[in-house]
Amino acid sequence: MERSEGQGLFDVYEVFVQKSQGEFHTHVGSVVASSPDHALYMARENFLRREPGVNIWVVPREHVHATPYEETDFFAREMDRKYREVSGYSENGRLWRMFREKALSIEEIAKALEVQELQKRKSRKEK
Repeated sequence: MERSEGQGLFDVYEVFVQKSQGEFHTHVGSVVASSPDHALYMARENFLRREPGVNIWVVPREHVHATPYEETDFFAREMDRKYREVSGYSENGRLWRMFREKALSIEEIAKALEVQELQKRKSRKEK
C-alpha cells in the first residue's frame, strides 16, 4: 500500500496460528495493520473468532524470505537419497520373510551344538 502524508502507515502482516500447545504454527492468511500490536488484534478477530487458539504470530511480509518459483535448481538433489524414501519397505518385508524361513529353530541349533561337541570328543580321543 502506498504511504502518503496525513495517512496512517499500514503494512501487510502474515499470520500464523497455533491451535493448541505442542502443535506447529500454521499460516492462515494476511492482515493489513498499522503496527504489530494492531496486527495481533486484527488476526485474532479475523482468524480466531470461531476457532480455538493458544498463540498467534504476525510477521511483516517484507521479513518473509522465499525462493522464487523460477529457481528450480534450489530444490535439486545433490546426492541420491533413495534409501530415505518409503518405496523400499515392501522389499524389506519380502527379504525378512526369506531370512526367517532360512533361520534355524532352537532344536536345530541344539542339534548342531551336540554334533560339534561329539566331534570335539572324537578328536580328543584320537590324540
